[in-house]
Amino acid sequence: MTSGRPVAAEGSATEQLQSLALGQRWRVLARVVGGIGVYGVLVGVAFWRGGFDLAGVVRLLLGAQTGYVVLALAAYYGSFPFRAWRWKFLLARHTLHPVFPKRLVLPYLYSWLVNCAVPAKLGELYRCYLVQRRYAVPFSLAFGATLVERAADLVFLAVLFPLATFFVFHGSGHDEFLVLQVIAVFLTAGFLVALLCLRWSQRYSHRLPSIFRRPIASLAAALVVDRSTAGKVLVFTIPLWTLEAARVFAEARALGLAVSLPLALLIALVAALLTTVPLTPAGIGAVEIGVVGLLTILGLSIEQAAALALLDRLVAYWSVFLVAGIPWLAERLRRGWRP
Repeated sequence: MTSGRPVAAEGSATEQLQSLALGQRWRVLARVVGGIGVYGVLVGVAFWRGGFDLAGVVRLLLGAQTGYVVLALAAYYGSFPFRAWRWKFLLARHTLHPVFPKRLVLPYLYSWLVNCAVPAKLGELYRCYLVQRRYAVPFSLAFGATLVERAADLVFLAVLFPLATFFVFHGSGHDEFLVLQVIAVFLTAGFLVALLCLRWSQRYSHRLPSIFRRPIASLAAALVVDRSTAGKVLVFTIPLWTLEAARVFAEARALGLAVSLPLALLIALVAALLTTVPLTPAGIGAVEIGVVGLLTILGLSIEQAAALALLDRLVAYWSVFLVAGIPWLAERLRRGWRP
């Protein structure tokens, strides 16, 4: 049985996360500034080595139609309520107290903010820490539900990638995208195997010190998904990828580029796959290179490809520091830097 109260055995993990939230904010700020610097260097090197017209890229960006940019932002941030609902269904099976989706939207946004600031997807841990502190959801349960979310996203990524590639290239295919498809499949398979190992680890938890048994049992329980919950996760994952494709489609239209919906989905899939690179926050550098490479293969000029890649990062990366950063800072000031 699991409880809706925070588990004492998990105190050490959450105390470390509290230290990150309270005592290391200046270090996070330094990483944000450093990330911006790295981003500038990567973009500068790409412009220098790519041999294309920087002024042309700037003209395209300045001439972007505001209405379509707003639609892209609406599609991007419109996905967060669906993400909150999906997480709510996974959490509700194991908590005694009701968890309301509207209360999960801000923790989700704040986790995106942390993911944009630091590498290695540490925002997922921060999100679990926040719901434990605020809504009495055990950290291990929240983390297990988060792992199930990631598994659902990866399964959709592995399934949609070959479908989108087929419709974009009409079955002819390109070796570069075959490699990406294989990477997506192996990444998904590896992640699912890891989750199964975590699920089965409960059988051997009796050999561990008692302080670890309950968190492991809670984590293993969170990884068990019944058919009803799996169906709900499926239903709420479909609109997430639909909105991802809609975001890229609106960005392309803002720049006056003829991009089909399957191509918009393929661009979103490539970006999502490359954000898994843990070396930079949110895959900075890798995503831009991947998107530009994809679009130039399809015949767009390098200036058009670079403009679309940069606009997409403006919508799906840099805007997060404003949309999530302002309420996060306001909460910290109001609470006196308490979580």
